[in-house]
Amino acid sequence: MELQGIPGGYEIVSNTNEAVVAWREGSNEGAFRRPPSRLSDFWKAPLHDLPVRDEILYQYLPLSTEMSLLEIGPGSGYSAFRLARRVQSITLLDIAAGNIAQLRQDLGGIRNLDFLCADSCAPELANVLKGRFDGVYGLEVLPYLPDPKACLKNLAASLRMDGYLLLQWPNYAPGLRSGRVTSFRTRAEVDGLLREAGFRRWEIYALRLRPYANFLFRELHERPLRFYRRRHAAKQTSSRQVFAYDQTWAFQNRQQLRKYKHLLHAAWGGLITIMRLRGDCFECVPVREEILNRNLLLIARR
Repeated sequence: MELQGIPGGYEIVSNTNEAVVAWREGSNEGAFRRPPSRLSDFWKAPLHDLPVRDEILYQYLPLSTEMSLLEIGPGSGYSAFRLARRVQSITLLDIAAGNIAQLRQDLGGIRNLDFLCADSCAPELANVLKGRFDGVYGLEVLPYLPDPKACLKNLAASLRMDGYLLLQWPNYAPGLRSGRVTSFRTRAEVDGLLREAGFRRWEIYALRLRPYANFLFRELHERPLRFYRRRHAAKQTSSRQVFAYDQTWAFQNRQQLRKYKHLLHAAWGGLITIMRLRGDCFECVPVREEILNRNLLLIARR
């Protein structure tokens, strides 16, 4: 299974989560609690890789039972599968028709999930959405969007007034092997797009796994995964451009991996548990002008 993101793990910076305390002001009690885990998740959850990125949502996205959320680029749907227990509703938006069909099959029984096949960069996207949302989030999606200006404008229009936007992405230069088509050299570029889209307040952070969590992630996830990839190099499609989740190796080989689903989910559950033994997995620090080659977290309000 492939972890889309920064080769070798997440970028290291030095600071604490005090950088985002201001965004928590006014949040209700328990707004940042993780959704409860259930034993049945081992076989009911959609097939997924180590869900370390979801810790970003649990740490930095205010959650409440009254919230309606929009997720862009839902991948396997595991994030929504868990978050659905903490919010009123989630709409999963993906440009890949094949992935939306798979999400409907895997998650269609969850009543507060909705599914939409659409392009987040298409003009007037908000007109095809059912209402407006309290929050919008996307993990590692922005580098694969050809028109981030149009996307941010659409996301702002899809939010209720004072709604939250959370985007996380590895801001590395585009490359044919990676499939990335978008990056930003300076913060001023992102600031200009957000201002033009209609956001009134935002902050950009450099994000990293804390040293303890990063060591476990590197040794117990990245190292075994690199070994697996070398063993199956001839079968992989990493040399071609991939712009949609249903074109990825993980999606196309999901049937082959399903027989190991319970073991994989048990392994990931155990690993993420020990990664949290010393507290939150992630920490961040605000960035100024230089943002290229950093793992970024954007939090904005309309």
